[in-house]
Amino acid sequence: MRKLFLFVLFFLFTAKPLLFAQEVDSVNKKLDSISDVNLKIEFLNDWTGKNYRKLPVEALYYAEKTIEYANKSQNYSGTGNALIRIALIHFRKEDYNLSISFFNKALDKFRISEDSLGISNTFLNRGIVYRNMDQHNLAIIDLFACMEYFENANCTFELPLSYNSIGLVYKDLKNYNKALEFYHKAENIYKAENNISSLYASNTNIANILSIQDNFKEALSHYQKNLEILIVEPNKYRQAQTYHNIGSCYMEMKQYPLALEYLRQSLELKEEIGNKNLSISTINSLAQVFYEQSNYQKALEYRKKAHALAIDCKNIEYQKNCNEALFRIFTHLNMADSALHYFINYEQLRDSIFNHENLKQITEIQEKYESEKKATQITLLEKENRSRMLQRNGLIAILILLLGYAIFIVRSYARNKKVNRLLQLQKNRIEWHKTILDRKNIDLLDSNKTKNRLFQIISHDLRSPLASVYNISQLIKIFIQQKKYHLLEESSNDMEECIKNVLSLTDNLLSWSLNQSGKLPYKPSVLPLKPLVESNLQTYSSVAKQKDIHLQLLINEPVFVFADRQMLDTIIRNLLNNSLKFTPTGGVIAVGIKQYDNFVELWIKDNGIGISENQIAHLFDVDNLESHSGTSGEKGNGLGLLLCKQFIEQNKGEIWVESTINLGTTFRFTIPARENTNEISSILTSNLQSN
Repeated sequence: MRKLFLFVLFFLFTAKPLLFAQEVDSVNKKLDSISDVNLKIEFLNDWTGKNYRKLPVEALYYAEKTIEYANKSQNYSGTGNALIRIALIHFRKEDYNLSISFFNKALDKFRISEDSLGISNTFLNRGIVYRNMDQHNLAIIDLFACMEYFENANCTFELPLSYNSIGLVYKDLKNYNKALEFYHKAENIYKAENNISSLYASNTNIANILSIQDNFKEALSHYQKNLEILIVEPNKYRQAQTYHNIGSCYMEMKQYPLALEYLRQSLELKEEIGNKNLSISTINSLAQVFYEQSNYQKALEYRKKAHALAIDCKNIEYQKNCNEALFRIFTHLNMADSALHYFINYEQLRDSIFNHENLKQITEIQEKYESEKKATQITLLEKENRSRMLQRNGLIAILILLLGYAIFIVRSYARNKKVNRLLQLQKNRIEWHKTILDRKNIDLLDSNKTKNRLFQIISHDLRSPLASVYNISQLIKIFIQQKKYHLLEESSNDMEECIKNVLSLTDNLLSWSLNQSGKLPYKPSVLPLKPLVESNLQTYSSVAKQKDIHLQLLINEPVFVFADRQMLDTIIRNLLNNSLKFTPTGGVIAVGIKQYDNFVELWIKDNGIGISENQIAHLFDVDNLESHSGTSGEKGNGLGLLLCKQFIEQNKGEIWVESTINLGTTFRFTIPARENTNEISSILTSNLQSN
């Protein structure tokens, strides 16, 4: 009975390490059964190629073992393939520089063995890494080199992969016509090979590019082709997704009845499938259609339905998104309490996602460590017991003792070697997860810091003007009761000014929140700069008139820039508003530009109170946002300037300040010029021609 109890304990404490060891043992047994070293290299390269994603530490170990075999047998192609696996492992760790170095080593080995296919596969993978590093010129050179080989060798599997990778580079460069050209090439191969599944995915990729170009009609035609494919290869899931994509296109085209029709068909299929998470995405899209139609009650109905399903599925990510959408709907419905409730829920869910993932990973690592520690202790006890047994048996006969002792030494050595190897692999796995946890902790601290600062702004700077509005409204009642009508005009002017401050702060807070959460779309296009500036000057003309400030526009010739209209409008509005606050009565504010080859510099200059050097050093720092009063008592919190900096950097520009106390301030920022949008593509083309 005691032996049975010990066996159960052994099994419970060693189950996970044994499962882990079984994978390693199966590879070792297979290696032992192969006598030819080149077949061993081929087997290990095949195993690491299939397992480097789910078992990165083990794959790294066996890739290095493959290199040992290949170096001894001078199998340079085998070494090159093993180096590719190591490069891919570092690529998944986002250690791009180390990944590139291993790809370079692989190229050297393939060139020695004159392995053209190995060289081309290395170019293909290295090009993908360069794209992730935003080094698009190097990526395009590698991808075109491998594409040329695959075309000549008629490699129908690798060739469409190179076409799609080149398409992705051109998509990143916003050269959508070129991206479509290569996507269509991949599509033609899939058609020739009658690869229905890949053709469905190809149509979807092409339709996505067309949607980015706002060419929704042509995008719809590709989605319709997918419906034809689904007649040949029926797939309820794909059909539901295709209906969803068609409905989304019609929503972007503002053809809301058609959008509702297809989205409802998609929802019907998804509910038949029974996957609630799938249904939530379509219900959210239906809510968005009603939201775009300003039918906020219907939008509210569908968002609440999606929210209830998300809670039922325990899908925290969907719950977070639904809370954010409900916050926006209640904002439009002027239901401040409900909007604030869902905004707080959204913030809590976002934080809980980070905390839950971190806690889960820490718990898993601790459990693995404890189970491995117990397994090691049991292994050591077993070795000790065997040693005593051998000693007792040795007393029977000297010959048996010598033989038993020799067997013990051999087995102990092999077992210790195996245990050390397993411990080393587990140590590497723990270090791997620790690196990920450290990175996530840094992101979480930054997120909490930003959240706390925003709540300070909401609680102080938003509450103050609202309190003023309430007090003024009480005074108006008193003035009416006392029939002091001559005081009403001054009170109404004060109330109007407070409400303007609230609206301005609310706009900046909403823009900041959307930008931080990644929900504010970045859609750059070619824009005429002068009309945009004139529109903002017209908006603030009444404020300038009240303070007797003269506004000057020093832009004569038409100037075009490449930027996001909404972001650029927010930048100019906040900078003008800032200058008006800190310019005294009778002052002057001028707006002008300087045109360069690749960018446009826009400046806004005033003769206001100026900014000290210490304030300039922390002007765009979220940790040092401070409230300052304008020349007429206007309130400012620095959030508008911080928002300007983020939007300018997102539009590939820079902002800086020049100021002298009591003499004035000049804000300058740059935006890419229209001619700069094709510069990268022309450089890449010239590089390819020269090579």
